[in-house]
Amino acid sequence: MNNMKVKSQWKQKTWIRILLRLLAVVLGIFFALSGSIIFIYAYIALKGNARTYKLEDLPHNVDCIIVPGAQVLRNRAPSPMLQDRLDGAVAMYRAGVSDRILVSGDHREDNYNEPLVMYKYLIKQGIPDEAIFMDHFGLDTYDTVYRAIHVFKVKTAVIATQRFHLQRALYIGGKLGLDCVGYATDPRYYASELYMFIREIGARLKAVYEIHTDALPGRMSPAHPISGDGRGTRQSF
Repeated sequence: MNNMKVKSQWKQKTWIRILLRLLAVVLGIFFALSGSIIFIYAYIALKGNARTYKLEDLPHNVDCIIVPGAQVLRNRAPSPMLQDRLDGAVAMYRAGVSDRILVSGDHREDNYNEPLVMYKYLIKQGIPDEAIFMDHFGLDTYDTVYRAIHVFKVKTAVIATQRFHLQRALYIGGKLGLDCVGYATDPRYYASELYMFIREIGARLKAVYEIHTDALPGRMSPAHPISGDGRGTRQSF
């Protein structure tokens, strides 16, 4: 009887040791991944903030101002977040940062056209028609920057977007060889800020993966140099 009791206790201790080892492995993997994610997030933030300037400190006569797309309302008006990006671009245009604005967003469907809404808003602000270039296939930040370089032949740029997004856009731009700095356009609180922060964690991991795998954008187009006339970009191409 005593032998059976001892064996039972020994088996219980063995299983406890196995479970503890498994738990240690799982926790080790968890903390290693968490540490890597935190490092990537912080690294991109620090690098981006170092290249973000106030309006009066921005370089002048760069090739263009890049405005990444965001949600549009009823396919007619920019959302508050997108409007702030566009207002930032207008301020830079008027300050002489560049005489070209590239609006890049999602136009995969006829009833959802971010670049067109952005274009119309800029026209209402008095930006000349020929100064506005539309990228209809800036489906994400990586595609926007990649296509700016390879389709629109942009070499120098200022990117106008909210700081959380700007950090990643500048990281992508720098890694792809674009000489770019940023202008943060977040003068107010946005209802979606918490969601965007959580989403940004995954977006930064995706950006690192795209950079290190030399990913191609979802769609390429014939060249349309930013030095030309923006009116030739009104239709998808």
